[in-house]
Amino acid sequence: MKKKLIQFIPALLALMTVGFRYFSNWCIFTTGVCYGTTISHISLTITKPLYNFSLYLLPILIILVFIPRHIFNSWLKFVTWSIPLAIIFIAFTPVSFTGLGIDFFPFYRDDAARLAGEVFSGISLILIIWKFIASRHKSGQV
Repeated sequence: MKKKLIQFIPALLALMTVGFRYFSNWCIFTTGVCYGTTISHISLTITKPLYNFSLYLLPILIILVFIPRHIFNSWLKFVTWSIPLAIIFIAFTPVSFTGLGIDFFPFYRDDAARLAGEVFSGISLILIIWKFIASRHKSGQV
């Protein structure tokens, strides 16, 4: 049971991120207390891209709860270097149009978060399926 609880922690973090996005919008739009606070200032730069990234990640993280531990560990090795790369990619993308020149290719932080989430989820799904098939083939169940 403890092992499954550890595998549920990434899904719980993604659910908390989605919930924080809704809480921060509710706080900004319904009460005057949040306007001008840190929550309203980080909405476009951090909260919205993090929400977009976690939406693409959530189905994979729910699948990870039900897979064997050795597949989860191999996915964890993939995460240790891919999440920092995704964060760097998202952080160096502009938040919105800077106003300098003509905006020929509009690609902003939300788009970068969606793209990073799609790529990360796709590679994670391929890795999970590949490890699952390899473990079944190794044990002679195929």
